[in-house]
Amino acid sequence: MPHSPASPASRRPRLVAIVLTAGAMALAGCAGEPATPQKAAEEVPVAEAAEVQQMAARFAPVDIGADIESLPGNEKQALAKLVEAGWLMDGLFLRQVWSGNEGVLMKLLADDSPTGRARLDYFLINKGPWSRLDHNAGFVPGVPEKPASANFYPEGATKEEVEAWYKSLPEFERAEATGFFTVIRRGAGGKGLQAVPYSVVYRDTLERAAALLRDAASHTAQPTLRRFLELRADSFLSNDYYESDVAWMELDASIEPTIGP
Repeated sequence: MPHSPASPASRRPRLVAIVLTAGAMALAGCAGEPATPQKAAEEVPVAEAAEVQQMAARFAPVDIGADIESLPGNEKQALAKLVEAGWLMDGLFLRQVWSGNEGVLMKLLADDSPTGRARLDYFLINKGPWSRLDHNAGFVPGVPEKPASANFYPEGATKEEVEAWYKSLPEFERAEATGFFTVIRRGAGGKGLQAVPYSVVYRDTLERAAALLRDAASHTAQPTLRRFLELRADSFLSNDYYESDVAWMELDASIEPTIGP
């Protein structure tokens, strides 16, 4: 269920999924600048149940539906597979916001207290343990300040370090490093920096998502939809999105999914 208002779009692309126009895009707050050293967790104030509930009350849940009764059975089957793929992308997005997001989510899911339930609800709205309407103040115990570069750069990397590394690269490698579909990671032994394709970093999730897209393609009788789904599945594993982007622009189908970076 989407919530409004939404945060400003980030400068770096991220993997999200919108299934039909009725789907939900994950909120993004990933700036494109490397992280600065983080404040110790104990210095970050946290909110209790009543305060978190007040924060969440500023958002209005909105039901967004779509009439799918006119779709043939095979197209409904294709749509169901796309929804499954969308959920995978939602989890992947959490990893892109912050490397610790999944661990925090698991702890909140196990906390049945009123405060735990309130924090879980607000976490899902914000896609993380920071309140976007409150200058990214933390509302879960033990979390650091929100990393300015999300999980696209190594934690603790400075802007100066990254810029010096960029400048040292040959032109082709620099283009790869600043491209839309890579993250920056530490090299072997934690030394140096390197650009790693999405198709490598997120391969576990992308392989499953690609399989679901191919399954959806096998159900649909709509040629342009089938072509897009097959090409986008290939893109997830090759990291080359050009052909699938063209296929998306050529879509002429009753189902028009957007899924990917």
